[in-house]
Amino acid sequence: MQPTIIAPFINRKQEMRFLESWVAEEPSSILFVYGPKSSGKTTLIYRFIKDCLSDKSFDLKFFNLREIFLEQYQDFIHVFFGIDHAKEKGDVKEKREYDLKVFKLSVETLKGLEAKELDPFVVMKKEMLKLAAKGIRPVIIIDELQALEGIYLNGQRELLKELFNFFVAMTKESHLCHVIIASSDGYFIERIYKDSKLKKTSDFMEVEYLSREDVYGWLGNLETESGIRTYTLNPRQIDRIWETFGGSCAEIHRFLGDMLLAAVNGAVPDAAFDRELTKRCIQMRSCFEEYAGLFKEKRALLSALNGAASESGCCKERDLSALVDSGVYGPGSLREELGGLVGQNFLAYNPVTAEFSVQGRSMLIGLRMYVEMMER
Repeated sequence: MQPTIIAPFINRKQEMRFLESWVAEEPSSILFVYGPKSSGKTTLIYRFIKDCLSDKSFDLKFFNLREIFLEQYQDFIHVFFGIDHAKEKGDVKEKREYDLKVFKLSVETLKGLEAKELDPFVVMKKEMLKLAAKGIRPVIIIDELQALEGIYLNGQRELLKELFNFFVAMTKESHLCHVIIASSDGYFIERIYKDSKLKKTSDFMEVEYLSREDVYGWLGNLETESGIRTYTLNPRQIDRIWETFGGSCAEIHRFLGDMLLAAVNGAVPDAAFDRELTKRCIQMRSCFEEYAGLFKEKRALLSALNGAASESGCCKERDLSALVDSGVYGPGSLREELGGLVGQNFLAYNPVTAEFSVQGRSMLIGLRMYVEMMER
């Protein structure tokens, strides 16, 4: 059965060129790939892997932690390490694809890691030295690294800090492997950046939302870009999608999928189209309602964020100082609340400029609807 819609990959030539150039150099830093939720970071990484890392001179270790539940040290070991089945019979292609995901070890070594008799970072370094001796360069890519937060190697050593110290040693000091970390939680990246003293050992690449030109080109060519043959959009509908979602690739993709059932004779009736868009905006407003509840300080924060977003689209922590001056928040509690909003995908945080922004145009519309409702 052929899919009626496929995930698009829209004009990421500049980002692809940067990644290709970066991985061609000798490893000397950790690359943080950041950007707002639904901007297309994971899709970009998958395309980069497919187009640029299939060369036998690279050994890819790709960990997508987005869909994996990680609660303790044993979970980390099971995700990052696996048994070497190279001598077993079976489909060679299947085994090769499996090998891309983990460090392949002997049964004895894996048991030693599980029992905490061996240091996982020592084991990983030995495996990378073996690859280097063969002229192969490992590339470690981790998507949504914050899933490892709160896990300890023992009662004292925090896994994330140890992992980043290891990555610094493997890139800047030993030049053994490339390390790419992707996350939509920019605030998390900023904390790690400070805690692990990574300022001189890190590069950053921002993946922004699609431009207006790219979105209009996509929506005007649905069959070519998304495989949609059931309908085409009229100019008014394309305008409204841009006005509601901006360049949020994932949100537009989901909306286009929902319109498949509403299509009639190769088009989507405006009434059905508008109903679904209004529903999306109300859903965004409801997110802010649920967050704020009856807490006055949260309502005040949302009102302040709405005012700041209306002015420039983004703000710094100092732009919200009135909330501290009036006693609504303390300096520490305001920073903690902002970090929580980033972690819950209400806000995006840029670790390079230290700026907050509402997470996409649909969320901004929802925030404005919520504030207007509260002010009535």
